[in-house]
Amino acid sequence: MKKYLKPILLFTVQSLLFTIATAQTFPEVQQFQLANKLKVYVIPYGDIPATEITLFVNCGQKNEIPGQQSYSEIVADCLTLGSEKYDRTQLQDELFKLGTGIGATANENYTTVSARFLNENLDKGLDIFSSVIMKPLFPDEELKQYISQTVDFNNINKMDIGNLASVFSNLSVYGINNPLGRYFYKGQLIKITPAILKDFYAFNYTPGNSRLVICGKTDLASAKLLAEKYFASWTAPYGEVNGVSFSVDPIKKTEIGFVNRSGATQASLQWNKIGPQPLTRDADVFRIANYVFNQVLFKEIREKGGKTYGISSSYDPGSGSSLFSIRTQVRTEEVKNTMLLFDQTLKNFYNNGINQSQLEKAKRSMEKSITGIDNPTSWIQFFNPVVYTNPEARKNLVSMMALITLDEVNKIIKKYYTADSYKLIIAGEEEEISPLIPEWNTIKKYTVADLTGL
Repeated sequence: MKKYLKPILLFTVQSLLFTIATAQTFPEVQQFQLANKLKVYVIPYGDIPATEITLFVNCGQKNEIPGQQSYSEIVADCLTLGSEKYDRTQLQDELFKLGTGIGATANENYTTVSARFLNENLDKGLDIFSSVIMKPLFPDEELKQYISQTVDFNNINKMDIGNLASVFSNLSVYGINNPLGRYFYKGQLIKITPAILKDFYAFNYTPGNSRLVICGKTDLASAKLLAEKYFASWTAPYGEVNGVSFSVDPIKKTEIGFVNRSGATQASLQWNKIGPQPLTRDADVFRIANYVFNQVLFKEIREKGGKTYGISSSYDPGSGSSLFSIRTQVRTEEVKNTMLLFDQTLKNFYNNGINQSQLEKAKRSMEKSITGIDNPTSWIQFFNPVVYTNPEARKNLVSMMALITLDEVNKIIKKYYTADSYKLIIAGEEEEISPLIPEWNTIKKYTVADLTGL
């Protein structure tokens, strides 16, 4: 689960060097494996003598058992607090000398740790980077400060209505027995100790459960030497793990839930529906349908209806989940009108589908988003080896999309854009919203206690 308003990590890097590199379509992806089962992917790219390094760890919120809420994100963030070789001050000093930084983040599906180095500093940079990956410190005092800030900045009682709707949407869709439906709370977080995090780290951060990507002005031979030098000694008692399911129960009817935010002058609405399983043909076709659906939503609800400044439908196959969500924020007095307009827009999209012109426009836009990639960060994410296990197949994405027909897209719309099956969460001021909704007594009212199970 994404956390909100967390302390920002320093990540000052030589990004300018990468943005001026010449774009090239589908660089070659070469790969090899170390004896410890760490898979390494090499993407030669650009003419600037600099390299980006990203470690993908198959560990995210999906791997948090009850009582471990937020562990994946806290462990990722703690990597920047120092290692056995470089304590926090030394780590910051050394990275400052190199004019760079290390960034780490965890989402529902996986964790990434990234850094960028000039090639002349690459040997030193990997010495620092590998020490952070393989021998993190989890210092007690810094950890306590971090948890205190996390508790304060992510207090559910202070959270803005957009994030509130998202948190309770996850609870509504996945349920508290699913790690994606749970949210951390103070009583659980304050029990965290360095020893607890070390155990979580040791189980999940293993060579066999990780993928290293090296992208920039490099070659396979040089990458092999560096990977062997700095990662061959990485050992762990655990091997390949984390075969976690993202299964979601079917949504067969319309359900509405509400969470109160006293004093709010606006309301956040999030409709949640079940889309196709990621990495399937349906998912590829669905992305085109959803591109057009976004345009229809904006036209009908923003431009014609005047209900909001923005509305969007998001579907991320890289998350591992089949869920797609539509989010908007409106004035309190427009909540019911927006709900009715959304229902009509969804129904019309289901009934009418899209036309050939809309299909071709969607294809062009999506093709441009791929062929226009012009930096290592985007290439690394495009070939993300945790999500996409076959780099060569990714190169066929543009040609595959070109073959998608209008009939295929409209069949997908009939399959997934049904008008009578979604879960809607509304976050706002109850006293103002309740009189506007005739079916108020049938709406489920959520509280903080629902998130904790206490």
